[in-house]
Amino acid sequence: MTYETIANDLIELLGLKGSPVAVKLAKTQADIPPGCQKIDEKHRHCQFVQEARLRGLTGYATRAEHQCKGGASVMGIEPAPEIVADGTTYQKLGNFKTVEGAVETVHAIPRLDETNYASVYAPLEKAEFEPDVVVFVVTPRQALRLSQAYLHTSGGRIASDYSGIQSLCADAVVAVKQRGVPNMTLGCNGSRKYSGIAEDEVILGFPPQDLGAMVEALRTFKQKWG
Repeated sequence: MTYETIANDLIELLGLKGSPVAVKLAKTQADIPPGCQKIDEKHRHCQFVQEARLRGLTGYATRAEHQCKGGASVMGIEPAPEIVADGTTYQKLGNFKTVEGAVETVHAIPRLDETNYASVYAPLEKAEFEPDVVVFVVTPRQALRLSQAYLHTSGGRIASDYSGIQSLCADAVVAVKQRGVPNMTLGCNGSRKYSGIAEDEVILGFPPQDLGAMVEALRTFKQKWG
């Protein structure tokens, strides 16, 4: 199945609002997919994901286009500012009672060690590149069906590893790219404020190679459960 077919099937079978979003991290300018254009506006990673999901944005963002330095840093696009790396930012924002608690959390957040040139985005049905991760912004019921579809072939369990900060970047992209398994996150203050994720929506990231089998599972569920 092509990504276009997979995406259209997922949208139809789950009744998704918008599209699953293909995300790729390009190590160098030469790794930018052919024909992919730089995004003109400056945004946060979570906003780029939402723009691709809801408005069909396709393009790439370098360090200059990333407004959220925390998100850009965990994806390897730029070094983390000291006030982010040492927990000061999150402690001052009120996320943590102490700097020590902030530091412990920041150090536990998934982050890439390698340096990347840009992040690349597209609705999955328009992706003309191999994504590292496919991000879903969905209702809890749709998240349930996606989880069941992922487990349909081999069983097991799905982790939900998050801390309420750096959610669409560290949790939904970096953790999935590093571990090769899905992760679910609830968003963070920034992503819900700036990107318009609704109160009844959660976020999941999936390795792209699992999606074809998930579509087949969803078809089975439709036959058995309606």
